Amino acid sequence: MRGIISRVVGLLAAACASLVAGQAAFAQSQILSTDAKQAKPSLISELAAVAPGDTFFAALNLELEDTWHVYWQNPGDSGLPPTVKWKLPEGVTAGPFKWPAPEAIPLATLMNFGYEHELVLPMEIKVPASAKPGDKLTLTGAFDWLICQDVCIPERAEIALTLPVEAVARANDADSAAIAKSITTSAVPLSGGATVERTKDGFKVAAVDGDLADAAKTAASIRFFPLGPETVYNAPQQFRRGDAGVSVELKASDYAKPGDQDLPGIIVVSGADGALKSWDVPAKPGAAAAGVADASVKSTGGAAAGSGDPFTIAGFLLALGAGFVGGMVLNLMPCVLPVLAVKAAGLAVTAHNPKESRAHGLAYLGGILICFAALGGIVVALQAAGQFAGFGFQLQYPPVVAFFTLAIFALGLNLLGVFEVGGSLMGVGGNLADKGGSSGAFFSGVLAAFVGAPCIGPFMAGAAGWALQQNAAVIITMFLAIGLGLAAPFVALSFTPAIAKIIPRPGRWMATLRQVLAFPMFLTMLWLLWTLAGQTGADGVIVVLAGAITVGFGIWLATKWGGSVPGRVIAGAVIVAAFLIPSAATASIKAPAGGETLAAAAGAEPWSVERVAELRSEGRIIFVDFTARWCVTCQVNKQIAIDSQKARKAFEQNNVAFLVADWTNRDSVIASALAEHGRAGVPLYLVYPAAGGDPVVLPQVLTPGLVEKAVKDAAGTM
Repeated sequence: MRGIISRVVGLLAAACASLVAGQAAFAQSQILSTDAKQAKPSLISELAAVAPGDTFFAALNLELEDTWHVYWQNPGDSGLPPTVKWKLPEGVTAGPFKWPAPEAIPLATLMNFGYEHELVLPMEIKVPASAKPGDKLTLTGAFDWLICQDVCIPERAEIALTLPVEAVARANDADSAAIAKSITTSAVPLSGGATVERTKDGFKVAAVDGDLADAAKTAASIRFFPLGPETVYNAPQQFRRGDAGVSVELKASDYAKPGDQDLPGIIVVSGADGALKSWDVPAKPGAAAAGVADASVKSTGGAAAGSGDPFTIAGFLLALGAGFVGGMVLNLMPCVLPVLAVKAAGLAVTAHNPKESRAHGLAYLGGILICFAALGGIVVALQAAGQFAGFGFQLQYPPVVAFFTLAIFALGLNLLGVFEVGGSLMGVGGNLADKGGSSGAFFSGVLAAFVGAPCIGPFMAGAAGWALQQNAAVIITMFLAIGLGLAAPFVALSFTPAIAKIIPRPGRWMATLRQVLAFPMFLTMLWLLWTLAGQTGADGVIVVLAGAITVGFGIWLATKWGGSVPGRVIAGAVIVAAFLIPSAATASIKAPAGGETLAAAAGAEPWSVERVAELRSEGRIIFVDFTARWCVTCQVNKQIAIDSQKARKAFEQNNVAFLVADWTNRDSVIASALAEHGRAGVPLYLVYPAAGGDPVVLPQVLTPGLVEKAVKDAAGTM
């Protein structure tokens, strides 16, 4: 009996030892050498142990530092894709990378294609049938990749993955899930094929696939990624949904060959939940398939002509008219009023001299048109580089905000009489009728255009949104039309002799008026500093205030020693440095993490496509505020309408989810959402009904009653 027991115990011990040994025989990854600092590399496998003759996926896994990215197989305007050189056991083979769906990554004026946060890059591995249980296979790969932020760094790692060979393969659950998720986004073949047509400006690619058509119906975004470089400009793409699939209109690059040509690529669809799906598009020359080419994009933006609508003369003229009227309305916006107050004072000076009055009016018009033309040209250049740029884009750059903050501060000092532009710095309180001139009127026009352009008011929203979907000539013409509208009232007054009858002749009273008008300038400076605080934190504000002190010091130097050449040179150098050094410094200053955002300040959640999808699945009403710190109209709407007792009560009673999309800084996701709704900038207000369906787009100027009514309509209680 004792012998039987000891035998059973021995068998159990052997079985346990065998089980422990088997469980220990898992895949093992080892970094042999690496110089990687911005990425954490590893080599993972979907199998913990392989069997003879198996085919399975291994993958390079790169965990990337925040704000860094690596590249897709076509990196876009710059960059290099990851590569590998293998050292494999005899009989083992490795296939090419199976690329997951990429993202479009803007970098300065470039558009790159790649991955942020993490990349799982699978490849198929084949085990020879001659492998024997008990063997170990060691796969050694030398991986190279380029990782970029503001700078690009080549990194390298040699990684070994050791896999035990067993009679039956065993799964590696955690790594298998990561690899499967990556493969899920990889491009799959189209069921119906693809065609490409040459158009006036580029190409129209049509892809036929039932699953693609279904995914496109609820897509947050759709984008074509070419497999070959230098054929397609990375300009905004116009897509159309159809019952059979989708079509995408692309702009040809200067390097594209004339005539018909193949255009292989992939179409990536981002769902409302942020999940990516992609399809291979081996586009061959030919007419677009029925049900695709004539499909229409659903317009949700209330544009004069919906986003992606074709160009027509009637639509163009209607949009120009709306832009002109919208420009006139800009004169009533809070951001423009301080400049207009200064021009009103200037009009009082010239009203009794018709010739001078007309010259000032034309100079003011010229300043506005040149500024708007320049802004339009920059928008065209940014779009050609693959970035969305709308109205107010200039205030998304902290150095620009810093520079104009200092310029407005200097203008305020000028109005106070601390110094005179074009005259002696000591001539404080001189005859105002002899000061200024057309150069001052021109500068006022530039300033009015600069601070007025970010304001998207009534009439402008749809027209500007439509124009930004058109070619360069239409975009710049629209900017000029808005500029004409902004300038029209003052120019009309400057050409009206009767205005002299109601304006007193220049006198000492104007010195007091001019000094009073300095204080709206300082309030404008305060607004710009508040904008800068959201972009750079307190450090950026302190840098600019130090620049303002230095500007004052330079002006003081000029008043003391401006009579000599060395004095003027020194004073001028100090003033130039006071403008340029703080402006340049703010480019590298970031707002501290955890600082108060516009969403937190409004008692709301940050907007995202994924969060909207979650809330819609819960059947909740959603109010989305697309806003920015530099948008004065946005801030006025917030104080008067959104934060009103009536609106907040409606939010609470109807369980409204309040989301804020903060566009103070550049954000390609928010920019895409604005473009999808036919808007060129903020504000944009969306109300998603509880019962589902398309969101309701509210006007750019809100009232408490309008917000309350929109919420009740969305709840179906009216």
